[in-house]
Amino acid sequence: MNPEKKAQKERIGRGILGALLGALLGGAVIVFEDRTAGTFSPIFGVAAAIAVFQGYRQLAGGLSKRGAAICVIILMAVIAGANQINCTMEVIETVDALQGRDFVEVFGSFEEIPEVREIQSWYQGHLLVLYLFCLLGSLPILVRAFREPRARTKAELDEILLGKEQEKDPEQEQEKPELQGTLYLFRKAWMKPVRISAGGAAVALLVALVALMMLMPRLEERFQIRLAFGMTAGIFLSFLPLLWISLTITRYCNVFQILYVRAAGRLWRVNLMKLCRVGDWETLPPARQAVVRDDILWELENILNGDRSACDSGAVTELRDIQAEREDRWSWTVSYETDSGSRKKLKIPKGYPDFVPVMGMERAEGPAPYRWLPGLAALVLTVVFLGGGFAVDSRRASQNEGDAPAQDSRDLPEEPALPDIPVRVPETYTEFVLSEIRFRVDGEFQYSRRRFLDGKTGTSYRVYTQYGVDAADAWDTLTAQADDPLYDRLQAVYSGEDLLAPLGETSRYNIVSVYRTDGTIRHTAAALSDTGALFTLEAEHTQGGQSPEEVLANLMYTLESVRFEGPEVTEENYQTKIHLSETRNCAYMATAYIKTDHFGHEALVDVYVPYSDAPIYASEGRAIRTEAHGLRVYASIFPGENAKEVVEARQRVLASTGQVHEDGVDDQSYREDLDAACMLTVYEENGRKRNAVLYAESMWEGYYLLREITGLPEQIDGEYLPLLKELEGIFGLTMPVLEQLGDAET
Repeated sequence: MNPEKKAQKERIGRGILGALLGALLGGAVIVFEDRTAGTFSPIFGVAAAIAVFQGYRQLAGGLSKRGAAICVIILMAVIAGANQINCTMEVIETVDALQGRDFVEVFGSFEEIPEVREIQSWYQGHLLVLYLFCLLGSLPILVRAFREPRARTKAELDEILLGKEQEKDPEQEQEKPELQGTLYLFRKAWMKPVRISAGGAAVALLVALVALMMLMPRLEERFQIRLAFGMTAGIFLSFLPLLWISLTITRYCNVFQILYVRAAGRLWRVNLMKLCRVGDWETLPPARQAVVRDDILWELENILNGDRSACDSGAVTELRDIQAEREDRWSWTVSYETDSGSRKKLKIPKGYPDFVPVMGMERAEGPAPYRWLPGLAALVLTVVFLGGGFAVDSRRASQNEGDAPAQDSRDLPEEPALPDIPVRVPETYTEFVLSEIRFRVDGEFQYSRRRFLDGKTGTSYRVYTQYGVDAADAWDTLTAQADDPLYDRLQAVYSGEDLLAPLGETSRYNIVSVYRTDGTIRHTAAALSDTGALFTLEAEHTQGGQSPEEVLANLMYTLESVRFEGPEVTEENYQTKIHLSETRNCAYMATAYIKTDHFGHEALVDVYVPYSDAPIYASEGRAIRTEAHGLRVYASIFPGENAKEVVEARQRVLASTGQVHEDGVDDQSYREDLDAACMLTVYEENGRKRNAVLYAESMWEGYYLLREITGLPEQIDGEYLPLLKELEGIFGLTMPVLEQLGDAET
């Protein structure tokens, strides 16, 4: 061992910390790449492996077998976690049934949905490939860690390096070993062609596999098949040739610590690392080489004299009765007799100048030639594995061809476009303002909370609004009913290339009709303004109750009457667009906007809250809270089976945050016909008693707008009651408890 380098004690605790930090970095890179690039690049698995091992080594001061095992465990865990995060996010984004669900809930357990199982299978293939790349990046480090012998104490090092010189007389210190011999040293430059040929082939194959994985989406589109199972297995098997090439490099090129000695008419194999902790003879200065040479001869002399060796087992091996087996241009293969009497084969690379293990074999006189056979064989095996994987996927696709539709029903109408729809002008009409959008409907229709009912035919209509959307989002909304389990066929009024037809000067429209197997028809009419506001009117009826043409004529009348009067609201500016609602002639209540994805895409919807210069947005813009004149309103959208369930769920949230519910307060009402619920709750907040009204009303199918309306007595001023009255008029509520707060203050 180099005497200038002291043995260091490995600090496992710090090493684990370093490995965890490296794991966080590597995992973050894998997640970031998958979320932003949209392609799968397993090369980042190699980066994660290097980050974990390097983090451990930097803080621990070294890497032992135990440290390497710890790093492997941490690395496997972080790769699995990062892959699971990517899979969960993909599921939430692409599976309609899980959109809007909490990440933690979906991460822990996936529902048994076919789309989820397909995504899981895809990411399981990702995980196998990531593990293989991690193994590829970790292999050199692991080989070095597990081949490194145990650290010696300072006393042992002094004994080996100085040959117990402290016990000798000064005259004895200058003695040289009597045994003489010839040392055959490994020359790295002689094996450079092998390193280049094997390493170059491995890198070329690795680059080709990474490029193939990046091109897989295009190949899927080109051949109209899903390259999942077969190609993933092919890529997995293709790493076996890469490992073969890596082993070739290790076998022929990484024997720097091995030398051979002829002494006393015998051939010896010496492991410098085990004998004196020297890893590479060529890196030693001449003085150090002389000391190591004497150490080797002293050790051989002791063995020949029958003395017990003080070195590790395997440091010096006598090749007794050595015999030639075979040789090629890169190595000799010989056999020798072991201590147990059996024979053992040994492959020696031709990297030792002027050395020949057995008489009659060819002497190594120059660098070994390039070795292309492993690279070519690996290439052939890779082509075979990938070709087999492609064939498997093609066969699976052909078997499932009859089960899957030729194209998504949302892409194009299944039937030709209907002729121009005549507009039915009613005898009387009623004008409504919803979300700062004006529109008209037949005056004979019955109206109740965004719903309209044609009493004569039984056809029901419902209005929705969105902001910050584009034509693609509008088409998603128009074809959302195609996901109905009873879906039969689809028709569209307009089937042009952009799927939206001009409507006036500043908007476009379309109407999609979905026919169901139970005999009902659902029509969705939508008008999209140039500013990104979307007005949607749905109608549902039976084929016997009213003809589709009559319903379409009513829808066209309403679409042509739509007028967009609100501001342009986008993802970038929606939090600054809160303003007093002029369409309702409000003096205190304002229109604000919050985000939602319940339409199947990101969109903005409007809510009414007390006007404030500093509204507070929460849940990544999906909730808003404002305070004014002693009244606080929190608003957000929640999924649920009915409004009563949503209100009760909010009540439980308040209780879980430490806000103690006052006993005896159970003032709750639920209108099943309107699907609206109201609850009075009393709790303590920072030592103050709060009276709050929880109010939820159905806004879209399965989604409810929840408002938490709280009185703040310490902030009530003279405008509290006018604000409360205006709020009650918009919400259609009467809240005596909150009114009494204002009366008490006045």
